[in-house]
Amino acid sequence: MTKEYMDSLESIVEQLTLAAVLEMLERICHKKAENLRTHWQDENSAKLWEKAARQIEQINIDV
Repeated sequence: MTKEYMDSLESIVEQLTLAAVLEMLERICHKKAENLRTHWQDENSAKLWEKAARQIEQINIDV
């Protein structure tokens, strides 16, 4: 991971909130899973993305 990416992500977290960024990541994971199922018939990878989405959903952020 480069410093440029870290700085960009930090800026996004500062502009929004950590909770908002995590919610967006969760949605991205769900969309990725749906895309893998719909367009690639890749159920195994889709399940991994869904698992990631569920794990992100479990993170409780009050920052």
